Amino acid sequence: MRASTVVQATWQRMRRPRTWGAALLFGLVWNGTRVLMGLPEPGLIELLTPSLWVALFLVLAPLPWQWTGNDAPIAGPMRGAAQALPWMAALTVGVLLLLGPSGGPPPGRGMGRMERGGLHRGVGPRREDAHWRPLHPRLWILGVAHLSFGLLLGWILADRERAELQEAAARRAAHEAQARVLQGQMNPHVLFNAISGLTELVREDPVAAEAALVNLSDLLRALLEHGSRLRAPLGDERRLVEHHLALERLRLGHRLRETWDWPEALDGLEIPPLMIQPLVENALKHGIALAVGGGTLAVKVTLDENRLCVRVANTGPAPAEVAGQGLGLRNLRERLSLLGAPADALRLHRDGDWTVAELRLEVQA
Repeated sequence: MRASTVVQATWQRMRRPRTWGAALLFGLVWNGTRVLMGLPEPGLIELLTPSLWVALFLVLAPLPWQWTGNDAPIAGPMRGAAQALPWMAALTVGVLLLLGPSGGPPPGRGMGRMERGGLHRGVGPRREDAHWRPLHPRLWILGVAHLSFGLLLGWILADRERAELQEAAARRAAHEAQARVLQGQMNPHVLFNAISGLTELVREDPVAAEAALVNLSDLLRALLEHGSRLRAPLGDERRLVEHHLALERLRLGHRLRETWDWPEALDGLEIPPLMIQPLVENALKHGIALAVGGGTLAVKVTLDENRLCVRVANTGPAPAEVAGQGLGLRNLRERLSLLGAPADALRLHRDGDWTVAELRLEVQA
């Protein structure tokens, strides 16, 4: 990982409940053991120290193993050990200094020691003792255990997070593959509906049908370019909708009336392809085309912070599948689910004489 990614991973580790849960459990066991052994009741600082020490240990131990300077999630054994050894040694020295700087005088140098010449110089510690007090051997043993355990635990935690990252990447790849399959189903679906709408136009108006075939080729080209990506500019979605409406205008004529509120300033935002076109197609097929006098299509696109709000409404009879069970809308719901959108990202309902489809998407500039 690079430095910024390591910092982010460390922050995520600090926020995990299991990190603080493990620290709390260790503190309870540690202080419970003290009580069972009959040791003096600890003060507040002594009571909290074991939990804080373990939390710090769990958060900082994996850090040197994760810093690689590149996109690799964990350093190799040699580099990881070379980075972790001084890091854990520094942490160990810090712990020892916290535990042992106020330790008693060295063994064998008690108070009241008589020096040669009968002078009593043992009233306090010798002058050199004030500057040098060796740590108790048990603290050195604790330090070695701390260092060894820190190296091992750091590698285990870093390797576990590496496995979690790879698993998350595999899930994302699987979701993207499923989204591509569903997205690929939309291309023939759109073309099938467009061609089926032209069959009656061929009989009624051959000249208009010829123009419609030209528009159909433009629609096919736009589908091939637009539908092959996982994210595309909103402007490409606009052009796809315009090609589709050009075909429908030739077929429906004056029966199709449109109102647009789609600011061009939003066209640079990126969304998954084929998100708005199915809503427009559904409004035309199940609403306006079925009404004797046609109807009105109203498309409105707005931006609310980082959320794109799309509202596609149409007059005409209420469709029997207002719950969205058609292929286009069912496909759209499945793709939204794979992309991690909330369950209410797509909502269909009746508002008076209007059938309204509302879509909310997280967008990228």
